[in-house]
Amino acid sequence: MSVLEIDSLKKSFGSVPIFDGVSLSVAENDRIGLVGRNGSGKSTLLRIIAGLDDYDSGRVALASGCEARYLAQGKEYTSGNSLYDEMKRAFAKTFQVGKEMRDLERKMSDPEVIASERKLDMVMRRYSRLSTDYELLGGYDYDVRIKSTLFGLGFAEDDLDRVIDTLSGGQKVRVALARMLVAAPNLLLLDEPTNHLDVYACEWLEDYLKAFKGAFIVVSHDRYFLDATVDRIWDIDDLKVVSYPGNYTFFTAEKQLAKERQAEEYQRQQEKIQKLEAYIRRYKAGNRSTMAKSREKMLARIERVQKPREGPSMKLSFGKAARSGRLALSVSGISKSYGEQTLFGEMDFVVERGERLGIVGPNGSGKTTFLRIVANDIPPDSGSVDFGENVTCGIFWQDLAGLDDELTVLDELYHARDWTLGEARSFAARFLFRGEDVFKPVKALSGGERNRLILAKLILKGPNLLLLDEPTNHLDIEARHALEQAIDEFEGTVICASHDRYFLDQIATSTLEIADGQWKLYDGNYSYYREQLAKERAEASRAAAEDAEKELKARLKASGVSLARIKPVGRGRPGRAGASDGTGAGQARVVAEAIEAEIEAKEMRLGKVEEELASEELYSDGERARDVVLIHRQLMDEIEALYEAWERALKEVEVTGGCED
Repeated sequence: MSVLEIDSLKKSFGSVPIFDGVSLSVAENDRIGLVGRNGSGKSTLLRIIAGLDDYDSGRVALASGCEARYLAQGKEYTSGNSLYDEMKRAFAKTFQVGKEMRDLERKMSDPEVIASERKLDMVMRRYSRLSTDYELLGGYDYDVRIKSTLFGLGFAEDDLDRVIDTLSGGQKVRVALARMLVAAPNLLLLDEPTNHLDVYACEWLEDYLKAFKGAFIVVSHDRYFLDATVDRIWDIDDLKVVSYPGNYTFFTAEKQLAKERQAEEYQRQQEKIQKLEAYIRRYKAGNRSTMAKSREKMLARIERVQKPREGPSMKLSFGKAARSGRLALSVSGISKSYGEQTLFGEMDFVVERGERLGIVGPNGSGKTTFLRIVANDIPPDSGSVDFGENVTCGIFWQDLAGLDDELTVLDELYHARDWTLGEARSFAARFLFRGEDVFKPVKALSGGERNRLILAKLILKGPNLLLLDEPTNHLDIEARHALEQAIDEFEGTVICASHDRYFLDQIATSTLEIADGQWKLYDGNYSYYREQLAKERAEASRAAAEDAEKELKARLKASGVSLARIKPVGRGRPGRAGASDGTGAGQARVVAEAIEAEIEAKEMRLGKVEEELASEELYSDGERARDVVLIHRQLMDEIEALYEAWERALKEVEVTGGCED
């Protein structure tokens, strides 16, 4: 079933065309990634679908009863309500149904209604219908949905009562996303939803969208996010939108193949056209003029294959950096706290020349603070940071600071080096500032343009140590790829904090995790770090299982029973106790009682774990929440195995004659 139909859509801004004859459809469970260069019209298409922007001609129609919700890029949510109360507004219809149910419950206890079978039946029927509606509308789990969404997006228990208007800009953007997700419409329209999310919140959102019962169209430059969530790509290219099946990685391969096929077809056609034109020129006035005219008609009928277009791309290179000493940076026992919050303590490691250190961690964990300590912007509470010999540092801050809003693009570059205006303009063109763009005032630049201008100025400094704080923010995928290539070719050292997991995988040779007041260094890129993290958690789970087994052995030993008596599930029927060791029904009964005691202990522990799973505080700590889920799963498996062992022990009691009437 289709929830959205787009037919022959045309859209222009003044004399500038954006779309020309776009036709698309969305099925009820489609997961679509919308990609294209910055300025190609991605946000415009979402706004047209949401009914917020007009279009010149064509048709855009949502299915009857389909509710679409749009999340604008960087949209900050404003409200005088508390965070929790604002989320509850998404369930206004649910609460109205609940109110009607309470009214009916009061009627059920009314003596007049009770006395009338007809009236009572009408009330009960209405109550039954409302009860079904209440469940479907999330009446029994709205609190869990609200809190799991907020905690998944990085909010803590203490944030629930905070007034939204007092939150930071990044938090307000996450509120807008949370408000839309808890509403659960039929069609989600998401414009850069991973902006302002750390890697953990990105992974939570991926899991949410995988389980989402509806369709969504998402604009994102996060390649891992697109690979994990979408099964179709809409590619905006040359005023058209081409639909490709598969995720982003599959799309890039398919698009490249399509370009190669188009280039080959174009070349073959050009060769054919050249032969026809040569024949026409040669014989047009001679005795073969009739044949030449026939060739002219043939030439006119040819449907021309377009030459593959290559859009402008950023030419990024850090050039040859001066060689630093072998040791680029030494971090010696630094710590930093703000009030009672410890960001990190006793941080101690070295960064060698040529190393690429990626930094990961939740929002607010201290990644930018660490970079500012390295840059000597703020002091550590203890310890020191020392640069190696001949180290020159270049810095990129995520707030895009370091530009003069009153200058133009050309002014910024011209004053950054002793060179001519012509040389400065040529350099600006490498960063896609062409023609009149160089005269744009800095204050009028978009986020992506500011980012490119800062990177241009950074290159002009010629550093051999790059400190990069979220350098891919505001860059489209092509520009991110250009930055990855430039870092790969860079001969110096890089220290980079980023939530772009694909980017970190491409550039990092080691990974520093800062989280929960602690730090840890991993000798590999982001994927290696996640693999090691998974191994650490698996080891913790295995250790917990071993502890549980030791506990069981101790309990059975105290009862004088060997664990070997409890045979593993699925390994055959237990024999008669008397035939094997002469212990008889009494020993079998001891085994059963010991196992029963162990089951009781495990179930008590399971109850406590389930209480923790239901607690609000747990989900403010994502790592602990995941650990508790693993412990819960392990306990369930252990209890199931114990029940089967207990049943076997009871059967042994019966077959050895110990069954009591």
